[in-house]
Amino acid sequence: MGLKIAFAQQKGGAGKTTVLSHLAHSWTRAGMDVGLVDLDPQRSLTQWAERCSDVEFDVKESKDWRAGSDIRSSGKLHDITLVDCPGNADILLRAAIRECDLVITPCQPTGLDVWASGAIINICDAEKTPCRIVLNRVPPRGGKTDEMLAELEDMQATVLTSTLGNRVAFSSGMTNGTTAISGNRKSIARDEIEALRNEIDRVLTNL
Repeated sequence: MGLKIAFAQQKGGAGKTTVLSHLAHSWTRAGMDVGLVDLDPQRSLTQWAERCSDVEFDVKESKDWRAGSDIRSSGKLHDITLVDCPGNADILLRAAIRECDLVITPCQPTGLDVWASGAIINICDAEKTPCRIVLNRVPPRGGKTDEMLAELEDMQATVLTSTLGNRVAFSSGMTNGTTAISGNRKSIARDEIEALRNEIDRVLTNL
């Protein structure tokens, strides 16, 4: 049985699908067989995967009562399954979190993102699924970031050390199926994604 990770965030625009797709690409480059389950009605993950020319991902578009069985099925077929969760469909979101080994919640350093992340943390606590927050679109100057980290700490959230900067490279390739790690060109964005993947690997090892 492979590992299953849900990417969940109730606030739109936090970069949930972008972070997931970059990590999918990174894990594939590292030799992992990656499956994708798309529960978000916008189907942005599916559209990205269909356009991705250098990796052929197995994508399951799922919803409603099929979600749990589709996640389990993908988990049996792949080393790691990444689940793009819906934003506000509470029953479906809970079902996905219940089936997964870990939840990753992208969070921009803003009050609205932090408050929305709290709702995901509460669901994870109820379903007994570990949750990790990854700070996304972090500006170069960290005053506001430090303030939001303190607020997350007050919520007893577990925040990953690796962060993702506010970089055009993360969003620019989504519409044509590429990511910041496409090709062999070195970049800060690529280094950030690989550092994040390595940290999540360590979390999974210790679950």
